[in-house]
Amino acid sequence: MAAAPTNREATWAQAQRLREDGRIEAAADAVIALWQQVRSDRAGALATIEFLKECGVHQRALPVAHDARTRWPHDARIAAEAGEIALALGHFDEAAVALREAIDLDPKQGAAWLRLAYCRRFVEDDADVQRFRGGWSDPGLDEAARICAGFALGKALDDLGDCRQAAQVLTQANARARRTANWHIETWQRFVDAQLNAPALPTLPPDPTFTPIFVVGMPRSGTTLVASTLARRTEVRDRGELNWIPALHALLREQGQLRNPQALAAVATVIRAQMRRDDAPARFHLDKNPLNFRYLDFITACFPNAKIVHCRRGARDTALSIWMQHFAHEDLGFAYDFAAIAEVGKGCDALMTHWRARLPLAILDVDYERFVAEPQAQRHRLEEFLDLPTRKDNEVADNNAQSITTASVWQVRQPVYTHAVERWRGYAPYLPELTALFPELT
Repeated sequence: MAAAPTNREATWAQAQRLREDGRIEAAADAVIALWQQVRSDRAGALATIEFLKECGVHQRALPVAHDARTRWPHDARIAAEAGEIALALGHFDEAAVALREAIDLDPKQGAAWLRLAYCRRFVEDDADVQRFRGGWSDPGLDEAARICAGFALGKALDDLGDCRQAAQVLTQANARARRTANWHIETWQRFVDAQLNAPALPTLPPDPTFTPIFVVGMPRSGTTLVASTLARRTEVRDRGELNWIPALHALLREQGQLRNPQALAAVATVIRAQMRRDDAPARFHLDKNPLNFRYLDFITACFPNAKIVHCRRGARDTALSIWMQHFAHEDLGFAYDFAAIAEVGKGCDALMTHWRARLPLAILDVDYERFVAEPQAQRHRLEEFLDLPTRKDNEVADNNAQSITTASVWQVRQPVYTHAVERWRGYAPYLPELTALFPELT
């Protein structure tokens, strides 16, 4: 690449334009072709991997990561990237090997700690658990990596059923993470109040050729389970957790253009292109960013024929599951404090009640507890909601190649299980906030 910098820059510019236009496969083709010309450029390999990840085409990034690991076997960053890609694709053993190497080469690869913990459910206190213990107790580790090691250890201890020690570790890890989070309850409350009191947005005519599905709700309420279930249907394309709705809503709000039909039409075109992309066509395209519940008025304005699946779960289980995760996105900065989680939950309930009363959207509620208790019946409810023909499990597409980048990456590839229902009870003696802040029937 260094031999032809002009061609390199032009190719990257072209790839970015293609990506912005929703031509993801064409953009991937461009950067892979460029990488294949000069594979000895480490920076170019990393840039290619990162670009393909951002495009959500992890399957295409995997060969690049494999080649890079062969060329730079002692590079922690490349090992971490390879592990992340393998994990997203469900190659758990391969991911674990790469992530262990990344941590051993450079313990400051913070995300590698978390992703190694997601590779499996721990059934014994093994070498990986000891690795997490070492990272969490290492005063020489930088703060960001140490926090990640703490959340990884907390997850492993939870798998092992040691609620007392998991609560102790995670309390400390959350306190450390909270100090760096740029999230404030007052800002959230002002946002919710503004949404509840905002005048209606103009509505664009529906596009009969495009029907988006938005899976929304509190994080850790079953959104990945629902999305991965729908993705097994050939009629549905799951695009993962997209950020286009919040980003473009913020753009129009800042410009004072939220009620401008022309501006809404322009952003709708962008969102449609990003969800449709240039792969095989489908009847539905799915965005599972759970926090899109904040913007259902904006979604209605842009896509009045959208389908909304609202995921719900017991408040205490939801709060505990959120609090046990370390999230990268700043919108999830509330995750490290139970009081903040409770406030977001209240806001979610208030907004969903408001949207239901005000918007003509098609909304289906899916309860996590009912889904895991009777998965086939809930799958049929989803099929009826989307007017899809009912099919048996062996007649739907396999989703093993689907990219999943959330903390549920391992769980959703296992048979549906019920042991996460009322998990909060094991933690109640150690986390009194669960019962104090989240009242529900016990």
